[in-house]
Amino acid sequence: MSSPISVGDLVFIIQLGSQIYEKCFTRAEAADQKYLQFGEEIRSFSKALDQLQKVLQHVEEERHMRPWLPHDTAQVRSTLKPLPDLTGDFVKTLKACERLLSDNSKFQHNAAGFVDNVRWWLGVESEVEVLKERIRFHTTKILLITKPVEIQLLSDLRKDIWDVKRIVEEIRSIVDPNAAQELSHRRCLSVHLPSVPLELDRRFVAALNGRSGGTVDVKDFPLREGFDALVYHFGESTVNIPREYLNRRTPELTQYLNLVKCRWILQKIMESSLFVHESLWGRCIEDIEKNILREYRRFDAGQLTSPNLDVIERLQEHCFSIWIDDHGTDVVPTLMDERPSEEKLLEIALPKAQGNRKPLLVVFRKSDHELRLVHTTRDDQNEMFYEAESHEIDLQFTRFIPLYAVPDSVSSTSTNNVLFCNRQGQGEKAYSLERLEDVYNLQQAVTGYKVGADLATISWATFKTTEKGKGRVQIWRAKPLPRMALAEDTGGRAQSPIAGLPRQGTSLSSFTLAESVAATARGSLIYGASGPAVLFSKPELPIVVIYTIFRNRWTFLRFELDAKVYINLQSCFCKDCDAKGLCKRIIIESKGKLKIERHWADARDGLNTWDLALLKKPSHPKTDKTLSFFVVKRMMFTFASPQDKLEFQTTLENAQKLTNLDEVKYRTAISRR
Repeated sequence: MSSPISVGDLVFIIQLGSQIYEKCFTRAEAADQKYLQFGEEIRSFSKALDQLQKVLQHVEEERHMRPWLPHDTAQVRSTLKPLPDLTGDFVKTLKACERLLSDNSKFQHNAAGFVDNVRWWLGVESEVEVLKERIRFHTTKILLITKPVEIQLLSDLRKDIWDVKRIVEEIRSIVDPNAAQELSHRRCLSVHLPSVPLELDRRFVAALNGRSGGTVDVKDFPLREGFDALVYHFGESTVNIPREYLNRRTPELTQYLNLVKCRWILQKIMESSLFVHESLWGRCIEDIEKNILREYRRFDAGQLTSPNLDVIERLQEHCFSIWIDDHGTDVVPTLMDERPSEEKLLEIALPKAQGNRKPLLVVFRKSDHELRLVHTTRDDQNEMFYEAESHEIDLQFTRFIPLYAVPDSVSSTSTNNVLFCNRQGQGEKAYSLERLEDVYNLQQAVTGYKVGADLATISWATFKTTEKGKGRVQIWRAKPLPRMALAEDTGGRAQSPIAGLPRQGTSLSSFTLAESVAATARGSLIYGASGPAVLFSKPELPIVVIYTIFRNRWTFLRFELDAKVYINLQSCFCKDCDAKGLCKRIIIESKGKLKIERHWADARDGLNTWDLALLKKPSHPKTDKTLSFFVVKRMMFTFASPQDKLEFQTTLENAQKLTNLDEVKYRTAISRR
């Protein structure tokens, strides 16, 4: 914001502040106190800008009321040129607030599905505090300079009148000694301010030099940084002590020191070669000088008592610091950025909504049971168009409904659709994905299992128990979705696994890490106090999952492919076996017992309780409430085609072979401890 500020600029900024408040705070009836305080800071900021706008409008009205005066817009721009330096770049700060609030303040639903609060993302709380302080600081400076701006602009407008008035005052001072004294008082107000003690002056100079690492020439004392420091430290001085106190009161040491610091900074600004008294800078400094003088007079009046100077001199170095930290506002994270403890897993292109708008779904993993989903939309023809919303998914309370796996006989419109909803079947968030591969990836992010084979049309049956049904079957291998490689990743240290994933292993350091990782597919690099090591996990068994309707209820059937489970190619009872390549049936048997887990949906609530997240790794805490077992010797699958049968058979056999290899590598690795 290097160019001067106009009335039109202020109108736009005020509207922006009002829009932010309207959008993010007017409905925040149950919001926490910090959130509401942030909103009040933005509203106060808008009110302060409104006052400044009215000043500029008043000056414009005065100009139009005097048509005989030259409309020198260049002079007005020149007068207002220091305004951005005086106020700071509040446009940048306000836009950072807008982005942070739009991205992170949401009307969140509780476990029961009701809006219970407005909260922002925990990872940006520090940014919220920084922006809140910056908004408050901008507001303070705007309120402080509003009157000087008006005076300076009007004085420029009425220059002839002020010149005549100054001549009259000069003549009056010649004939009237009292008038001369009064005029001198107004011109040299700082002579009434006490001098800064030598020891404190020395400490301030040391703090000034410490900022740049070298000697600072006070003759070129910077105006913008100095004014910021002056306003900030004045706000931390004795001005915070209420004026209602009539009895003598000793301020805190730092409050008094900050008042003396303001006196010192004020003097350095006025002595600076960059300072021009007859300018907007001069008007603002003169105004704050009056405020500093007013605080000193409280000591003269006996309302306040100066603390012992010897004690103040012993304060720590940071108490004497001059400059304030200029926290940048460009670092405010967007919804698309990884937050602390997050891993970015997926970017999924969604079907185009309308025209040239391209929606995108981004998935972040927060923990072993928490995800963050970000849905964004951009427009190829309009760079300014951008929408984004974020949803936090806690899989202990949120259900993942695989609508894409609903049998075709029941629903023909559920292709590639998935649904998230809460435990009451409310707060639904559905996603329609373009590719089945995207469905698998999102499902892998939820469950921790990678889909191997997926056969959409099958029938199944057990022997002796005579249970049977139709549906879909998949083969899963335990494999949490890895973190996406970021642009800044340069192949450094490997990321450690998300905390909470089940690990059963041994830390190795007796042979090289390269050999360790090469020795097992289940090894992960970790870094502890004693240096790098490898953490090995016992391989988990692949599983078969059947999506079906069982006894009129939506059901998942699940069983593990342990070493005793095999496909009996000689027992399919199929008349087509003799015809090569025409058989569509497989019999899965166990040398022991085939233990089938059954997870079924609630009979009353139906599809919205058909929660695939119950099968996730680590185990879901609600699993036991929906789980039952039945044991069979064998299970039969009939596929839609011989090709589907072959795909299932090949995937199952390969999954078992890979598990056997992982088991061998695991045992080899831990035997070399």
